[in-house]
Amino acid sequence: MQTNTLSNMRAFYLYVPTVLMTLASSLPVFAQNDQCDGGAVKTHEAYLYGRFETRMQSTMGSGIVSSFFLYNWDLNCNWPAENNEIDIEMTGNLNNSVQFTTHHPYQTSVTEIVPTPFNPHETLVDYAIEWEPNVVRWFINGEAVTAFTHQHVPQLEYPMRIFMNLWAVENLNWTGEWDPSAMPGTSRYDYVKYYAYTPGTGNAGTGNNFTLDWMDDFESWDPGRWDQSEDGNVGPLCTFRSANVDIVGGQLHLSITPPSGKIPTRPVTLGVDASSLALFPNDVIYVAGNFNGWCANCHALQDPDGDFVWTTTLNLPLGEHQFQFLVNGWGGLVSQPSQGSSCDFNPCDDWTNYGVSVDEETSHVYADLHCWNTCAICGNLDPSSCQADFDSDNSIGVSDVLMLLGEFGCSDNCTTDLDGDGTVAIVDVLSILGVFGEPCL
Repeated sequence: MQTNTLSNMRAFYLYVPTVLMTLASSLPVFAQNDQCDGGAVKTHEAYLYGRFETRMQSTMGSGIVSSFFLYNWDLNCNWPAENNEIDIEMTGNLNNSVQFTTHHPYQTSVTEIVPTPFNPHETLVDYAIEWEPNVVRWFINGEAVTAFTHQHVPQLEYPMRIFMNLWAVENLNWTGEWDPSAMPGTSRYDYVKYYAYTPGTGNAGTGNNFTLDWMDDFESWDPGRWDQSEDGNVGPLCTFRSANVDIVGGQLHLSITPPSGKIPTRPVTLGVDASSLALFPNDVIYVAGNFNGWCANCHALQDPDGDFVWTTTLNLPLGEHQFQFLVNGWGGLVSQPSQGSSCDFNPCDDWTNYGVSVDEETSHVYADLHCWNTCAICGNLDPSSCQADFDSDNSIGVSDVLMLLGEFGCSDNCTTDLDGDGTVAIVDVLSILGVFGEPCL
């Protein structure tokens, strides 16, 4: 007879090399996957050690993966050497188990699948991760269910962000055969708590080594804490959409739905300052990129006012796009960044391209305006960028930020209300910080 106490239930381990299908942040995203739309969020901040809690209900359906996990998103070009991840996952093909995994540098991973007396797809369940320098523990409904102290745990040494996502993959040995008829589905999160690692001075968790830092009960969306700008591929099937992230009745809902049928696009303004060039009257500057097959003369830029700033606006699909500027095609002058420079969009590869990210929640994207063949900023293509230049000194600086902060909370006749909603709030702070240091030229 099966016992309903988790600590008495049998589990098993898998030691396997893995390629992270969910998050290969060092690789550019160029295309949209067309089998399903998924939802994903992550914290802006990364945390080194701590206790991480959520109450969630996962999604049923073969091929579907629900998750709450930690990941070193900010490893830049150091993947796989700094690959770190700690997972809680539920696969929709298994109705009475939860999967716990650690991923380590150079693609090693350790997984334990723990049987449960409940179906995680049918009820809200409390889960927790405790991460210390030499141990990772997992809890279900407040009860410790497993701990990892294997040889790879000390390699989990980099700050990680908190992630939640819902996606699909066809892997017969893991998630089972992908079943599109399982859509739509929703994973629900009632809250998330983060406890700082405070050994010897805490008041929570194992050994009282943790102290509550914050809790989000999802009464509203907090853009200062959470980022949903993950519009791109996940695994081979789904594309993350901000439309699949919602706050409903005090819960965070992530949805998996049939694809919308039309790949979303956004207007993207690209441009370059060519004032350093001695151009002839018949010269034309083109943009070539992955969005046009690197065509040398498909998309011409214009300089109608003769200010040497050449621009064009294209409708581009969500994701990341890389490009270079050319005078009269590939046989002429080329504007591109230096390898590994601050504007080399993907310094982890061997190519030297400018680039831009197109997110679903952005209505119009303006790429950085660089001086020809450099990373120097020669102005701003966004006509509203100087809306935050409150002191009229042609740049967004400290005094502008202080003026906005001085009106923080204002709800009547606000002079620093950047988003026009009648109040000066966190969205306005994030807006001005996004253009801080930029010139108004």
